[in-house]
Amino acid sequence: MVSRQAFVNKIRELGYTFKGERKRIYLWRKTGHAHFISVPKAEKLEDEFVISSLRQAGQTQEQIDQFLKAAKS
Repeated sequence: MVSRQAFVNKIRELGYTFKGERKRIYLWRKTGHAHFISVPKAEKLEDEFVISSLRQAGQTQEQIDQFLKAAKS
């Protein structure tokens, strides 16, 4: 499990900005693009969600593994 704040910090580094809030999610959009990431409001995010979202954001498997290792330490 990865903290939501660590994941949000990572997607900010990748050029995503906060666009809105819904009942159970926060919406983040890539600056200058139409790609959105829906981030659950839960304090801890499942590893599968984090891996999938970062892969869609253009991260390599090595970069994702480094992030997960850093986020869990």
